[in-house]
Amino acid sequence: MALFDDLTKKVAKFTEKTIEKSSELADTAKTKVSIKSAEADLDDQFIELGKLYYEVLNKDNVFDEKAAPFVQKIDEINQRIENLKSSLEKE
Repeated sequence: MALFDDLTKKVAKFTEKTIEKSSELADTAKTKVSIKSAEADLDDQFIELGKLYYEVLNKDNVFDEKAAPFVQKIDEINQRIENLKSSLEKE
């Protein structure tokens, strides 16, 4: 009977440790998901800031040497979108 009691205690300890480790892993996963969510929120804010900055550059006719290539590329993409929309309307 002592062997069975000993085995039962070992299984109980193993189960306890497994549950503890599972809880730790769940907490880690939860934290990683929270980090990814916060990073996505941050990306959204940077996107909105970029849109606002683009509008300010165009509206106030401000020239920013570092931003100029990005503004030019955005303008080219906007033109391409307009061309594609026009081709759809012609069809």
